Amino acid sequence: MILHLKRLRFPHHNHHRHMSEASLASLHAFRSHVAGNLHRVLESLKLGSGFLSLKWIHKCFQMLPILNTAFAQLMADIDYPVSSWEAGSIEEYLDYTINLLQLLNAISSSLSHLNKARVSISHALSLMESSPAMAVERMREIPVHDSAKGFKASGGEEKRNRNEKEKIFHEAIMVLKSTGFWVCGVVLSGLKSDARPVIEIMRSGVVVDCSLIPLDSIFKKKISEERGFVKEVEAVNESVRLIVSKGICDSDAAMELKRRLELVGNGLKGLKEEEEGLFAEVMAARNEVIETLRIRSN
Repeated sequence: MILHLKRLRFPHHNHHRHMSEASLASLHAFRSHVAGNLHRVLESLKLGSGFLSLKWIHKCFQMLPILNTAFAQLMADIDYPVSSWEAGSIEEYLDYTINLLQLLNAISSSLSHLNKARVSISHALSLMESSPAMAVERMREIPVHDSAKGFKASGGEEKRNRNEKEKIFHEAIMVLKSTGFWVCGVVLSGLKSDARPVIEIMRSGVVVDCSLIPLDSIFKKKISEERGFVKEVEAVNESVRLIVSKGICDSDAAMELKRRLELVGNGLKGLKEEEEGLFAEVMAARNEVIETLRIRSN
């Protein structure tokens, strides 16, 4: 399926005619920036060379801080700092970020699960010289893990009168929800090598932007065609299956398994650092908004 960049443009709404040219230009720049990053994900799917590798998943995950930076720039462009956010904007932002934190926790859980299984295999491998029979007995493949169940996006689309800055804020938040939650779903689906997490997340009350629909379809098609685990994790499992089937582990097999485990460990470490950094960033932004709300109420 061929998808051109022009199809990744975001829709225009009728109420845009009530916005100033400067505001429209800022909103267009924000949408174009998001669309450009989505296009890069699309191109990587087309090429397919690194699809479902930990490196590819990490690249997708790095879209989230890019989105947050683009949103902050948009707020600066329209002169709508946190200190002047209307009550409705504050509520929308807090809803969005609490959902995002929930998804980041799910990603953290998946990463911890994979790393725990990796450490278990490493421990079994360390026993190979002293007790090969025990080592083989303790070797287990890295299993799949589903941590996205039960996710339900809060804060649906509320119809109310908004001033110009609130309208732009609202549209930007809708883009952040749609694209940000989709990215989290892609990461979780990638770690599980199953399309269900991204499907469940996007059906949980998220208003899906039309620009994501074709890209989402291509991702689901690709992940169903692959029918495998994350490439580095699957490589570890292949080594484990070989050793278990033989009942022994020679030095070459042990060295290869160790090398594959290190690749998984490094990939998981990079993703974990990214997740922790983003979690801290979102929490800091939420605290700033909450502090603004507290000052106003005093």
